[in-house]
Parts: sequence; C-alpha cells; structure tokens
Amino acid sequence: MTAVTAETATVAASAQEPLERHRPRVAIGTDGSTWGDAALEWALRHAWLMNAGLRVYSAKTSDDNEIARRLDVYRWLHASVTTSEDTPEHTLLWASADTDLLVLGHHGHRTRQTLGLGHLVLPVVSAAECDTVVVRGEPRAVRGEHGWVTAAVGGQHDEIVVRRATEIATRYRDGLRLIHAWAPHGARSVESDEEPTDVLDRACDLVAQLMPTLTPSLQLVRSHPHEAVETCGRSDLLVLGPGGEPGNLSPITRTALYLAPCPVMVVHP
Repeated sequence: MTAVTAETATVAASAQEPLERHRPRVAIGTDGSTWGDAALEWALRHAWLMNAGLRVYSAKTSDDNEIARRLDVYRWLHASVTTSEDTPEHTLLWASADTDLLVLGHHGHRTRQTLGLGHLVLPVVSAAECDTVVVRGEPRAVRGEHGWVTAAVGGQHDEIVVRRATEIATRYRDGLRLIHAWAPHGARSVESDEEPTDVLDRACDLVAQLMPTLTPSLQLVRSHPHEAVETCGRSDLLVLGPGGEPGNLSPITRTALYLAPCPVMVVHP
C-alpha cells in the first residue's frame, strides 16, 4: 500500500475524549465512477455522524482532485487516502481486516456487471471481515433524506442487526423501523414454533434496553423474505444479516444487494 496523501486537518482531542484506538474506523473503496463518488460521499457523512476515522482506497481511475475536494468539505475528519497496486477485490478484503465498516458502490466503471450489480460486490460482501455497506438506491435515500433506518429481523443474527441499526439511528437522529417478513399460507418455508409477532417483540425489547428513548416502528410483512425488500422504500439504510452459512449470503440479503431502494448494510457476525 502506498499513501498518496496524509491525514487531513484534525481537531485536537480533549482530555475527556476516548483514546484514538477506540475511534470507529470506516474504509471506502472508490474508482471515480458515479456510484464510487456516491459511496465516498455516503462514507464521509457516515464517518462524520459516527465520529469515525476514514480511509479512502482510491483506484487508478479516480480523480485525486475530486477526492481532495470532497475531503476538504469534511476537513475536521481523521481521514487519509491510499492507493494500491493490488486488485480491487484483494485491496478491499485486505482493508476489511483492519476496519469496522467497509463501504462501496453497487457498481463502478467496469462493465462486468450482473443485473446492475458490480462483479466485486458479492465476493467482497461474502468474504469481508467487517460490516459492509453497499451504496445503491434512489437519490434521496443515498443522501439520507428520509430520516429512517430499517432493520430486517427474523434471522440468527438479529441481535447484532438490531444493535447496529439502533446505534446508527441514534447517531443519525433518525427513526428506527423493525421489519419482519413471514411466508404466506401454502408457501414452502421452514416451520417455526415462534409467532411472527414474537420476533418483532423481542427485537423491540432489545431496542428498549439499548436506547430507552427510541421507540421503533414495527412492520410485519406477509410475504417471502426476499419480497419484503420492496417494502423498504422511504428508508435511508437497510440493515440485515448475511445468512446462516459463512461465505454464502441468504436470498433476502442477495436480493437486497440487487434491488433495495436504499443503501444496504450487511453485518458481520
């Protein structure tokens, strides 16, 4: 790795602030494409709201002046820009081992795409060693203008999904929506003794423990889980788990990465 710019201007930490090693870390991969730039802007705003450090991994196709201009708007962030001679997939996965959140656009300059999803997205999200956000969706959602964070619950990673969504909604000062989809009658699904409403109640109880002043909106959707992605409009972020098998994303997660109307966060268990 070769650093091409040093840290931008930073604010002096007070004695009451936590040590630097406790600061959340965000990494963003950008190639200068439209969605690469959108991902960079999303990561900058998120790092600012979460009081996180930011490292930008820049491809050769990126415009260094444009990156510098965007960083200058957030000059108070602890931020750096790094280039790499490695492949984008290797660079991003390498970065994921040393960060808390990895951000990328849902496709870039290269034309090897499947149904509009860049060829790097599924391999990176599946193998990343941290949470990932894939920036996609309609412009208002990408800009964070709806004021809602949605957590999809009903899987084995509900606790971490709810924790992440609650923390982000609190920092963003957004509303929190908990959504659970259960299959219609006659659909092939795994049988469960748990009532669908119990899933939402358990998630709601966890929110109350984490942030008593935050009252989530509860939404029960009678559909296949992957179809519930279409109901997540007017949301700025959809948070969900990766699925039950390591390295193999669940159908609802894959569907969200392809079709969600907003950025998608896949938590790392």
